[in-house]
Amino acid sequence: MQSPHRSQVKPRSNPGGFTLVELLVVIAIIALLVSMLLPAVQKAREAARRNSCLNNMRQLGLAAHNYLSGFKVFPSGWIEDPNAPLADLSYGGSPCFPAPVTLPLAGGPPPVTLTLQDWVMSPYFGWHALLLPQMDQGTVLLNFALLKTDPANYNMLRVPIESYVCPSASYPAQRTDNLGYTSYRGNMGWWSQNDPNAPLNNGIFYRNSGVSDRDITDGMSQTVQFGETLFGGYWGDSYACCARARDDQPNFDAHWTAASANATAICGNAQNPNIHFFSFGSFHTDLCNFTLCDGSSRAISKSVDTNVFRAICSRNGREPITQEF
Repeated sequence: MQSPHRSQVKPRSNPGGFTLVELLVVIAIIALLVSMLLPAVQKAREAARRNSCLNNMRQLGLAAHNYLSGFKVFPSGWIEDPNAPLADLSYGGSPCFPAPVTLPLAGGPPPVTLTLQDWVMSPYFGWHALLLPQMDQGTVLLNFALLKTDPANYNMLRVPIESYVCPSASYPAQRTDNLGYTSYRGNMGWWSQNDPNAPLNNGIFYRNSGVSDRDITDGMSQTVQFGETLFGGYWGDSYACCARARDDQPNFDAHWTAASANATAICGNAQNPNIHFFSFGSFHTDLCNFTLCDGSSRAISKSVDTNVFRAICSRNGREPITQEF
């Protein structure tokens, strides 16, 4: 018989918490889940930004049609007196951007780093300024009878207008002279350096343009009115008004230079030839947003057929559109 005074060995209780191995396994599982979810979150955020950009462009289309209702024509690309040309507003030595701008050019990697300096600004007003009342910007008051050098006018050009900027656009926070950015340009039409007989000003916006809906004989729903650009510029600068479709580039994410007769300088210095203006492009991965002349907005693939894209940038070329866009 076992003695009642004999001590009994009690089992050791299980200590609380995780072992090191268990903790490492949990961390690894969490890291795996995050790595799987992060791309989806980023895609969802970019989709939201792209939709916000489309809403901006729908607002542009609605504003342009309100302008058409009031003035019977769409706004001019920019207003200029050809008999009394004005000198550019020069800002020599003041950079377009405080840091180099890396742009993905056509032709593949590596991207080209472009330092834009010696910025000049057009003395004229473009469609961005003309559409301000229709864009519900009643507090941005411009006196078109005075030049941009008027202090009150120039101060208004510093007002950032959210609807003029794509949320996906990657622009420096520091703006030159605190001017407001824009991501959108009007359609000037198409042009080809490979075709000496290529038409000019066959789009919607150009110097002193006054295009009405009756002038868009190719169809309002098949003609581009506004589009995104990688480097839009400043909404108060009429050099940022317009872009053309170019059929000598693999896609419309490329910048290009041309003679002064074809475009006007935005930036340049002794080391870098004048950069005139950029064709259409976007910070969205595969798509670029456009507004059509009927007021609708849609995303178009960056790999769209060149002839189709050229056709939808012409308002009266009668080019057949052989594919969906």
